[in-house]
Amino acid sequence: MKKLASLCALLCALSFLGAADGEFYAANQSVFVIPTAYTMPKGSSSFIDYELVILQYSHALSDRLHLSMGMGFPYNVEMAKTITAGAKFNYFRAPSLESAAWGTFTPIEEVYTLGNVVSFGNNSGNGRGSLHLAGMLYGDMDKPDYLWGVMGTGGIVRFSNRVNGMADVILPPLRIKDSPDDTESEDEDESDNFGMFIVGVRIKGKMLSVDLGGMRLVGDADQGNLLLMPFVKATVLF
Repeated sequence: MKKLASLCALLCALSFLGAADGEFYAANQSVFVIPTAYTMPKGSSSFIDYELVILQYSHALSDRLHLSMGMGFPYNVEMAKTITAGAKFNYFRAPSLESAAWGTFTPIEEVYTLGNVVSFGNNSGNGRGSLHLAGMLYGDMDKPDYLWGVMGTGGIVRFSNRVNGMADVILPPLRIKDSPDDTESEDEDESDNFGMFIVGVRIKGKMLSVDLGGMRLVGDADQGNLLLMPFVKATVLF
């Protein structure tokens, strides 16, 4: 359950962010899971469904500040442990360049993240696309003696007014700090030492967007002969 809570926290952290300046489409808050630094208009809300496994709700208190809540699905006593809250703030905005910071916390499992993303380009109007560079620290309040670093990049290319091509690359986590006496948790963490690659398309609309892609784990992960696993995400903006 700790691993599921961690996954929920990571996906929530990697998708808090809102849409590009100018024309707004649902799901512009992220590539597949890598965030963008763009923000939804004040008062907007979004609901995201990751393959009926993780659900997330976000609300923009202002043009620069978002609050979010996510959890595993379906809801039960165990899934309640995955409930993750977070906040994100866009602190820099210029033509074709924005940056934002975020943080999340999973209270029951005491998992937290702190991150930053820089976005280049423009997805609105006749913009050709955008590139997003994200870095994040991931830790566990139960084990304060070690810390993980996660880095990733994502890109969006405009195919048409309704279709984008997209790709995400999330590198295997880097251990920044650990306790030499905690051998049990060290072995458990090593078993999760893998990254992720996702490629596909987004069918986008003002109120509803659907992401269809193929995902492959990279690093210490065995997918057998399966080249890509399906990845489906739906986002509703209201």
